[in-house]
Amino acid sequence: MPWRAPGCNVPFVIDLHFVAPGLAVGAHFPMDAAARLSREHGISRVVDVRMEACDDEEVLRVHRIRLLHLPTHDTRAISLESIDHGVAFASEGLERGESVLVHCQWGIGRSALLAVCTLVARGQAPLAALEQAKRARPIVSPSPEQLEALVAFSARVKAARGASWPVPTLDELGAIAWRHLRHEPDREAARAASTRASS
Repeated sequence: MPWRAPGCNVPFVIDLHFVAPGLAVGAHFPMDAAARLSREHGISRVVDVRMEACDDEEVLRVHRIRLLHLPTHDTRAISLESIDHGVAFASEGLERGESVLVHCQWGIGRSALLAVCTLVARGQAPLAALEQAKRARPIVSPSPEQLEALVAFSARVKAARGASWPVPTLDELGAIAWRHLRHEPDREAARAASTRASS
């Protein structure tokens, strides 16, 4: 029987979108939905980037889902060390044909940053990777600090691998991530849009 919130007759919908084959970005989910995460979406790895909470590793393990926790504050950038760890964990799963969910509280900023970095590490140009994530999940809207981390990560990948694509600027990334803010494109507006803290 589908999980339902107490007092609610509507089945809980797991909030995730696949931004690439096998790689999903999403919001938090109740541990009661772990079986559905595995059964309905084929997820076998989860990266939880929330500082404010953490999925229950034992519950996920029962459903053969591996967990990596990379605690990061809302609207803040994941550290480059943690990005490297998360990209390696996600890429290992993708190479094995597993499906990976990267999630934060709402699936807007922190999780999107790590997913886009994973796409870049796997060969996509940063602007194309962010555009792909934005099209798949329109609420993707990393904060300026998070996009600066994407710039730094992209520069490292380019230097290490001699990639032909240019390292994007914050403005170029922001034009994709914050396009819903074109009437108010300042950084504070972008930061406010990248979180649901006010809702």
